[in-house]
Amino acid sequence: MGAALTKYFLKAQVKVSLLEEFASRRMELMADKTFQEVQFLETIEECNEVDFIIEAITENLQAKQQLFERIDDYFPTSTTFCTNTSSYLISSIAENVKHKNRVIGTHFFSPAHITPLVEVVPSAFTESHHIQKTMNFLQSINKKPVLLKKEIQGFVANRLQSALSREAMSLVQNGIVSSEELDFIAKWSLGIRLANTGPLEQRDINGLDTHMAIVKYVYPTLENGTEPLPVHEDLIVNRKLGMKTNEGFYDWSTIDKKQYLAHKEDVLLNIIRAVSAQDGEVDD
Repeated sequence: MGAALTKYFLKAQVKVSLLEEFASRRMELMADKTFQEVQFLETIEECNEVDFIIEAITENLQAKQQLFERIDDYFPTSTTFCTNTSSYLISSIAENVKHKNRVIGTHFFSPAHITPLVEVVPSAFTESHHIQKTMNFLQSINKKPVLLKKEIQGFVANRLQSALSREAMSLVQNGIVSSEELDFIAKWSLGIRLANTGPLEQRDINGLDTHMAIVKYVYPTLENGTEPLPVHEDLIVNRKLGMKTNEGFYDWSTIDKKQYLAHKEDVLLNIIRAVSAQDGEVDD
């Protein structure tokens, strides 16, 4: 995620310093011409005159807490601390930080260098100055920030995605459809429509009375468990983690992953252009 964000910031002509923990990955990025204007750091202390620190480390609460606690006294209080967490409460991440007022969530949605949305999530401690500063910055680089009114685990986009993923896995687990059929149905119905009309907008279009009749019948049968499903746990136990291990719900062993992902990014860009044109915007 850090590399994707850096790529986007560079395109927006933002000066970037990048701290990559793993030396091999750092050397790989340094050799990439895309990142030739980046100041690469080996320690965070090498750079202290910045407007924003954007944390994009592994999704581990303790690691994020320790990072912000460690750097809090080093950077001036004018520096805004942004966490790119996908799920944790911002107040939990800032729990041991002296200057909690400058910690804010900026959840960039993957792939971050393409997807416009950023969920901006303050805690009860976050100062209005840092909130507005963050919103202004994101708008200035043509992102589409949405300020959440209060913090909640998973924020909004990932809560919606988690609910859909849980039901999708349940349908596959219960033998209703295969993984391929499930994705085919989602892409050629909800997927296309959601890029055009949001879920509540679509409910209004269809009629709320019609929707009420449907959900009264369907809601009691939906997957509502509070633990990961066995189909998901079994894949993890067997180290079938998806594309990174060549197997998950799909077999990725014969796929040219770089080419596949590049194609998917092109498709996303075309969708964004179409939606932007529909909304009367010009997207480059």
